[in-house]
Amino acid sequence: MTFPLVAVVILTCNQKKLTFDCLNSLLKCQYEHKQIILVDNGSEDGVQDEVIDKFPHVLVLRNEENIGAAGGRNTAIEYALKHFDFTYILFMDNDIVVMPDFLGKLVDGLESCEDPSVEIASPLLYQMGTDNIIDSAGGPKLNFYTGSTQTRGHGEVDAGQYKNERFPNCVPTTTVLMHRKALERAGRFDVSFDPYGYEDIDMVLRANPGMAPFLFVPDAVVYHLGSKTGFSGYTADYTRMKGKNMRMFFKRHSTAFQWFCFNLFLPFLSVKTIVRELRRGNVKAILGLVKGFLSATK
Repeated sequence: MTFPLVAVVILTCNQKKLTFDCLNSLLKCQYEHKQIILVDNGSEDGVQDEVIDKFPHVLVLRNEENIGAAGGRNTAIEYALKHFDFTYILFMDNDIVVMPDFLGKLVDGLESCEDPSVEIASPLLYQMGTDNIIDSAGGPKLNFYTGSTQTRGHGEVDAGQYKNERFPNCVPTTTVLMHRKALERAGRFDVSFDPYGYEDIDMVLRANPGMAPFLFVPDAVVYHLGSKTGFSGYTADYTRMKGKNMRMFFKRHSTAFQWFCFNLFLPFLSVKTIVRELRRGNVKAILGLVKGFLSATK
């Protein structure tokens, strides 16, 4: 096995404990040829100074204000391309805790892959606090005709059912290892998706325009906290953002016929959210969703 340099990119904003748990797990990572880059996206909890003090080998980049998930990760990309001769870049959320051997197995998976077009890999994600409940086994499956997404394996007990399916029809997110060539092909995260939502899937698809298979490495294991990280419900701002980004994403990556079908199905896709929020008396969230869809048409 070779040991190419991996740039590890983590984004944080006022989530000190989550970030420290993530960094502490990375310190135990057996793959040593890595450079961890933490982007402090306008935090006000003092995370930057404490990371510098407690994790001296972590490079901290600071944005004075929160410029969104795409903009924050772009800060790290631009610095890494300029200062490090890395072969791979790993994008991971800060609510992740990794197993010590996960990165070595991800790198080895891509390095030993017989198909040279395969440049993007993802690990097996378990739900935080469990030993065998899957959070994601390769990422979401996208239906470009209906706009629906279904995360492969989510909520299932891991009984080895995905162990031999190394090239699933999914798009990896949350923790993604990408070859530098794929990164340079994609360029940067699209800040049009800020503050967040669909920017990660969009980036992965642009990095892989030929739709080479995505590699799933089930022996590389991480734990994901997921939507528990401060999600405060379907507010007007959240639903507006979700509606805008969803429509913008599917318009960009769909064929003309898929886009036609998507727009036919869109009212039905919205019914579940509308009914749920009506039962909660959350009219503002419904109005936000409508505004989001409308803003994506401009």
